[in-house]
Amino acid sequence: MIKITNLQEMSCITNVALQIHIREKAETMMQEYQVENLDDIGGFVILEQEEFTNFPISEMEFVEVLFLEKSMFLHGVRIVGDSYGEDIYLPVGVVTC
Repeated sequence: MIKITNLQEMSCITNVALQIHIREKAETMMQEYQVENLDDIGGFVILEQEEFTNFPISEMEFVEVLFLEKSMFLHGVRIVGDSYGEDIYLPVGVVTC
């Protein structure tokens, strides 16, 4: 599990498409909420496929399947507090025939 709470930590994300997606989303959110620090409004959690039990669907505000280039993720948003939320990404394996 990787927890991203600032823009500098984005380099820890090994999937380039996911890293770009999260960086753009973080920058947009920071502008929208007019904050200098990502940690003021939330963070991102990137799970490994085997950490699927750390994706608590019942606690999510919403859940979607996110397709980025050749990768697929289960993406959910969990509201932790009044002004703090977490975007959680779980890689999903794709079976091709």
